[in-house]
Amino acid sequence: MIRNKFLKLNDGVVNIYREKSTNKTDFNAKKNTRRLEDMTFIVKLCYEQMSKRTQDLEFANQNGFILSLKLKTRPYSDIDNKCKCVIKNKIYDISYIDFTKKECYIYLSGGIEVDITGNQGTT
Repeated sequence: MIRNKFLKLNDGVVNIYREKSTNKTDFNAKKNTRRLEDMTFIVKLCYEQMSKRTQDLEFANQNGFILSLKLKTRPYSDIDNKCKCVIKNKIYDISYIDFTKKECYIYLSGGIEVDITGNQGTT
């Protein structure tokens, strides 16, 4: 039997974005991104949603974030923890990325709804 060397990433598709530098208030403070227009598209990747192990939750707690999702994708060099992920109309912050040769584990926090009306929400 021949083993398939490719990863099976069939839980969904994640779109990865980077915030635009123009997304600031009048007094130069950073705005919370809620619209896709405020971000620049980087890449679309297939993912497998991984279980959150106890050591993952402890790691997140020690590093000051709440782990919402953990994804496994193919490695892509242009993403870092300053990027945002959009999955099923929710925007997540990338809190941590763990690269290996064949895969990439992305730790996500947050999960606010994408504002499709074009209004910059107050919440």
